Amino acid sequence: MLIRFFIENFLSFNEQSEFSMIKGRARKYSNHVIKSNNQLSVLKSAVLYGANASGKTNFVRALDFVKNFVVKGKQPEEPILIEKFKFDKKSLERPSCFQIEIYLENQIYLYGFQVDYERVVEEWLYEIKGKKEVLLFSRKAQKNEESKLSLGDSLKLSKGDKQFIEFVGKGTPSNQLFLTESNQRNVKYFAKPYEWFRDVLQIIFPDSKYDGIEFFFEEQIKIKDLILKIIKYFDVGISDIILEKFKVEQDFKDIPEEVISVLKKGLKRNDMKMILSSPRKDRYIVSKDKIEDLIAQRLISKHKMKESDEYATLELADESEGTQRIIDLLPILISFLPVGNVFVIDEIERSLHPLLVKKFINLFLSPRFGGNLKQQLITTTHESNLLDLELLRRDEIWFVEKNKYQESCLYSLEEFKPRYDKDIQKGYLNGRFGAIPFIRDPKDLGW
Repeated sequence: MLIRFFIENFLSFNEQSEFSMIKGRARKYSNHVIKSNNQLSVLKSAVLYGANASGKTNFVRALDFVKNFVVKGKQPEEPILIEKFKFDKKSLERPSCFQIEIYLENQIYLYGFQVDYERVVEEWLYEIKGKKEVLLFSRKAQKNEESKLSLGDSLKLSKGDKQFIEFVGKGTPSNQLFLTESNQRNVKYFAKPYEWFRDVLQIIFPDSKYDGIEFFFEEQIKIKDLILKIIKYFDVGISDIILEKFKVEQDFKDIPEEVISVLKKGLKRNDMKMILSSPRKDRYIVSKDKIEDLIAQRLISKHKMKESDEYATLELADESEGTQRIIDLLPILISFLPVGNVFVIDEIERSLHPLLVKKFINLFLSPRFGGNLKQQLITTTHESNLLDLELLRRDEIWFVEKNKYQESCLYSLEEFKPRYDKDIQKGYLNGRFGAIPFIRDPKDLGW
């Protein structure tokens, strides 16, 4: 689970901004709260509002930058593509800072780093036990372009392990995170936080496509039935979804021979499967059959024909943008990772009707789906229909607004303490909570 996230000097966030999933004072909808074994109470969802160019997408991009920097790392001497706040000369000279607090397998970790265009200035990892922050490691850049690594006593390392970890620390390039390097060198002591970024945190942008839902239809009948029920719930006209099979070399004459060769070498018999995408955004899963032929499968939707018992079929690429968007978001409702995924969506309403967006959030929070798991959903949106205290708690609603210096500021509806009978949507659109566009009178512009 994500607990807190701090950003400083990245894109439109100049001064340190804090986003928190910690439960506030609101008592409504206790089922929207995840309670850990150490009595930490964390929210299941958060919705971020703000005017265009307020910084909503920049918040998502900040999390995406941290994830990619941790998981993918950098090649030696490769520049760090950090985007600092550009409307303050001092900001261009100081490092950007990120810090994230996560809960994973009954442990709370505090991980962060300061970074410049060329090097990691500072990096730290703590385990939080009660009110204490217990050091696991810290790393600081020195004037001679090397870094000093300090290891916490709580690790209880053998002499050999300590020497090896110090060796890894000394060999970590200046533009690389030690958390990333230690994972690549199979240092087990810091594996869990790394795996959280790799496996748990999932970032979804408006044009993101989920490459993998085909696998659910290939192997898991129960999951397939659940997917079909959800699709019918959203009323997009699909009666069924099936996997259609093709022989690659026989049915796809336009695929270059070198691609066929790569597929054959990369796949073992009865092995899974690589996903291909055509220019039309068709998606396939590819495998080898018993006689080593390449088999491609793609999802086909079935629609009931008028005054007939027969069905018409469509490739998913021919479905509406809204239907494709729903299918791409389905894994959020069917993900059963034991520790619970953290899904961060930019513009959840893209191509979706307002009622469908509301249904989707409601479904995620229901006990049948994410409601009984440690899953979290964080999304940016302009969809004001979600500003409903019959759907969300006060502490699940956040705003992003720029000040006169063009700096993005984060704050929660909880700070306003609105009554439960208050029309939050009307109050927001009337500017009571800020984070709306300021539209000038045309006369002021000389029109």
